Amino acid sequence: MTGPTGAEWTGLVEFLEARIAEQEAAVREGTFAGTADVPESDDQVSLGQLMLDECAQKRAIIASWTEAADAEGIADLSQAEGTIAIARRSMLTILAGSHREHPDYDRAWSPALPTGMPGGAAKA
Repeated sequence: MTGPTGAEWTGLVEFLEARIAEQEAAVREGTFAGTADVPESDDQVSLGQLMLDECAQKRAIIASWTEAADAEGIADLSQAEGTIAIARRSMLTILAGSHREHPDYDRAWSPALPTGMPGGAAKA
């Protein structure tokens, strides 16, 4: 499998930021309701807060990529070279993979995800 070209990488960060903004808006509108148990505690946390926390974590991954790319002079994701840059780029493609059904998703971003885990069978 060949990797995406520079043109195919264009827009991945913007695509991810738009999906995160949509998720945040859904939480704020009340689409995600309910609570979840906090492990090793009698407390519960709102699902909405968990979703907003996840959005913040995704934004941190994108910010990490952007900061590293700026520091290394990478203007396009296809310019990522070396194991660290490629690993950071892979994090973005994995995040985007959860939006494969979105009409703006570019199939060229699809990562080749592992189908099994070392030492055991893959979980469905």
